[in-house]
Amino acid sequence: MDIRVCRNCRKMFQYITGPELCLQCKEAEEEMFQKVKTYLREHPGANMYEINQETGVSVKLIEKFLHDGRLEVSSHSPIVLTCERCGKQITTGRFCSDCKKEVSNEINKVKRMLVSPEKNESDSRPKMRYLESDKIK
Repeated sequence: MDIRVCRNCRKMFQYITGPELCLQCKEAEEEMFQKVKTYLREHPGANMYEINQETGVSVKLIEKFLHDGRLEVSSHSPIVLTCERCGKQITTGRFCSDCKKEVSNEINKVKRMLVSPEKNESDSRPKMRYLESDKIK
């Protein structure tokens, strides 16, 4: 059983998976997301500050929804997101598709190396071995 402290309300809760939020804060965040989603359906060109004023959802939380990939910036939107790795303009998330592929390839390469490591030249040195005591004089 994993007990953690909610990053919003600072209450202790039993952590299962996902963001470190208690059940009440998760439900409140989901409710705010639904407010933003509904508002954007009715006002597709709105910026973050308009959404904040009309829904009461903080700009920081709206940005989190964008970075988590739950919302996407439209092509005519004044909101600009950039890839955290290369700086290219993106519509959702933290990384552009090229950087996602590169990072994924690097992770897979390291994973393969950990699963089946190749012998290094330094591994060719003699290993320790057990000497039987009756042979030692």
